[in-house]
Amino acid sequence: MGLISKLRAGTALVSAFMGVAIAAPAFAQDGAGQGSEIDLASAFELPPIITSASRLSAGLSSSSVTVVEREAIDRHPGLTIPEILATEAGLHIRDLFGNGNESATVDIRGFGEQAGQNVLVLVDGRKINDLDLSGVQFSLVPRASIQRIEVLRGSAASVLYGEGGVGGAINIVTQGGDKEEGVTLSATGGSFGFRRTQGLFQWGGKPAHVALSADVTESDGYRHNNELTRQVYSAVVSIDRGATDYRLSATYNTEETGLPGNRLVDTSTGLDLVRTNPRGAQTPEDGAEERGVRLEAGVESQLSDSLKLSVDAGYRRSVTSSDFQFQLDDRSVSTATLTPRVTYSGTLGGMAFNAITGVDLSYSQGEVEQRFVGFPGGNDFDGWQSSMAIYGQGDLGLTDRLTLDAGVRVIRTEIKLDSPQNTAARVRDTETNWAGNLGLAYDVTDDVEVFVRGGHAVRVPTIDERVGTRLDPITFQPISFDLDTQTSWDLEVGTEFSVGPVDARVSAFQINVKDQIAFTPDTIGTFGFNTNLDDTRRRGVEAEARAPLGWGFELAPRVTYTEAEFTKGPFDGNEVPVVPEWTGGVGLNWTGDDVWASLNWRYVSDQRMINDQEGIFPEIPSYDLLDVALGWSIGNVALKGEIRNALDEDYFTSAAASDTNANRYGAFPLPGRAAYVEASVAF
Repeated sequence: MGLISKLRAGTALVSAFMGVAIAAPAFAQDGAGQGSEIDLASAFELPPIITSASRLSAGLSSSSVTVVEREAIDRHPGLTIPEILATEAGLHIRDLFGNGNESATVDIRGFGEQAGQNVLVLVDGRKINDLDLSGVQFSLVPRASIQRIEVLRGSAASVLYGEGGVGGAINIVTQGGDKEEGVTLSATGGSFGFRRTQGLFQWGGKPAHVALSADVTESDGYRHNNELTRQVYSAVVSIDRGATDYRLSATYNTEETGLPGNRLVDTSTGLDLVRTNPRGAQTPEDGAEERGVRLEAGVESQLSDSLKLSVDAGYRRSVTSSDFQFQLDDRSVSTATLTPRVTYSGTLGGMAFNAITGVDLSYSQGEVEQRFVGFPGGNDFDGWQSSMAIYGQGDLGLTDRLTLDAGVRVIRTEIKLDSPQNTAARVRDTETNWAGNLGLAYDVTDDVEVFVRGGHAVRVPTIDERVGTRLDPITFQPISFDLDTQTSWDLEVGTEFSVGPVDARVSAFQINVKDQIAFTPDTIGTFGFNTNLDDTRRRGVEAEARAPLGWGFELAPRVTYTEAEFTKGPFDGNEVPVVPEWTGGVGLNWTGDDVWASLNWRYVSDQRMINDQEGIFPEIPSYDLLDVALGWSIGNVALKGEIRNALDEDYFTSAAASDTNANRYGAFPLPGRAAYVEASVAF
């Protein structure tokens, strides 16, 4: 897409957004009394200062926080959590296979290929990002157990949750809902042999409650060798003893999936498997499997009207095995955490004051065994990482309308990494880093708030990134594990406002990153390596709104412009790969007495391919998708039908440029039109 086309696409998105803000109040007024109105608990209203399941809302009045509520999750025309998040402003997903696998990468504010290491993902405020590059498994959270999803953009989450939250954080909340009794069963079937069975059993009430859930998914996949089998089982026991609450939970998951590889395109020979055979497999015998367990225990005690003590402990372990191309990889990663914290909600010097302070302790261990088909020997790595962090975050009401929020975290990290094959390639490193933020929020009127926030964040290299720093091209053995810690500064200004029944949010941001950790193609040898890039910068604007139109209709437009580029070095001025300039869309929802409908259009502009820092390869083409869902409720029975990619768009969200051939790249085609039907019953 050329510059004029990009500008036209962006102008169309902005025009659609502005048109809703202007016209929606008139529509809502004209429709008054004509039908049932949607209950608008604004998606842009800042959440309560403290919730039992989350730190995200503590002292962050000057940050861009949005919440996806349970009802919106149920009615969203998306099979996975990443697909639901893709319709939030400022978020972009990159998927490889589209077979219902919930391991798609969610990017916040333009980190491209490294998005998975620059976005924190949490479940009930506990980080599930692992020590390696295996990616976040959103499937660890049974969808039936989700109460809401909180999205925090920018680095503010780094104070509350630690390193890695440079672009933002996603907190999936499963606590805090009504302690109901009963059984809910659901079954889903659809295109490409997709079938899913879910069950939720709940017993008890507020004093003592038990919730058991099961989620079994199978899919033949859109592409050959793209089968998926996944099982997730969880149990939660909660006890309410008045001023003190206790919670125990356990989750076990298994997953097996085929790895079909990419579809090759070679412009010098005319080969184009993306067009001629998009469903084929480059690696028809490859695959991966995972087994994992997550255990958690927590206690929360209301010490006084204004003071609350919370202590959480957790343990998770995953064991994975993969066979991809010429590499066999077996690994296990385990993490133990302890997070005591105290929250305060009261006054300080006669001014309203809310704060949270605590200590985060974690210990992670990873063991990796790699073998290369056709080559003798292999590589074994043992890595340990322990960290201790002290943090504090709070907001202070300077006046009735002006709020100051500030926070700081000091992190001490110890890292050890060894390779038996090369004892000279080892790491023994202890370092201290910090993260912080400072912001102001001002209520101009009861309907208009403006805010400004600045922050500093860090990201420590993962085991995989250190292992891939330098390998001998003959023996594949490590030469060095040296990588610097990535640091960043960001600034954000924004506003949240209401115009009649319309709620909207607009924010502008800039993130300056130093020593960004990334894979770089090796223009001399056969393989690339991980390194610290020259300085990069992200800046952009996000806007989203929700507007009731009357007769039960609600409109939700959104648009994001992101400019991600190198600011130093040989790529100075070039775009950061896999970051679209424009993303946006419109959601239209309708609610009747026993029926509802949802339509969502999503647009993503052109973007550079992975490895194409030079900007010499074709771009990943722009695409737009239309998803539609319709639901009925008849007593305790609910039916839902949805059509994904209703316009049957040919597209892919991920492609990698060759590091040895300037005419060749590989892409991962995603499914065309697909239909799904779900039936559920509650007893």
